[in-house]
Amino acid sequence: MGRERLPGAFVKELMTDSGDKLSSTKAIKWLGFFALLVVLLYSVYLNRDYVPELFSTFAFFCGGLTVTKGMADAYKEGVK
Repeated sequence: MGRERLPGAFVKELMTDSGDKLSSTKAIKWLGFFALLVVLLYSVYLNRDYVPELFSTFAFFCGGLTVTKGMADAYKEGVK
């Protein structure tokens, strides 16, 4: 049988880097993702008029963080 993983171990893996240290960038991305997801779902549940704007903000936040992190990493590699 395969090795079963605990949910806490999975979350830790998502928020740590290869050295098993907590990565602030990854933690901020995941916590921001979940916070915006909760707000978006709650607004849909309440049938608010501003759900499309919230969805756009959610998409720009999730996509923008990834692009920004990639650009920062590329810049660091170029400076070395």
